[in-house]
Amino acid sequence: MSDRESDKDPAEIRESLDDLVQKLEQGAGSSASWNESISENIEKWEQTKQQIQERQKALKQLVTDKKAGLIGFDEFNEKYRQLQDELVELEKIVYNMKLGTDVQ
Repeated sequence: MSDRESDKDPAEIRESLDDLVQKLEQGAGSSASWNESISENIEKWEQTKQQIQERQKALKQLVTDKKAGLIGFDEFNEKYRQLQDELVELEKIVYNMKLGTDVQ
């Protein structure tokens, strides 16, 4: 557990997680909520979407370069991990926008 989590009461952590799960499981209302979140943060959404697309293209090119023998195994793994980490961080931004929270 991180220091931040260890300072919290287990019941408080559980309640916080339950709230997040409930937000993720929302049905028709979640679409409206998502559209509202995007319209409130349109610049951030467009920037994040562009960054995701750039990382996906870079990942595709990396795989193509590996198959063509233009880069070695070690270089591929290093760049692959870096791109995957960047995509995970961008995914967190999208989830936080969708949930209206700051989940780490």
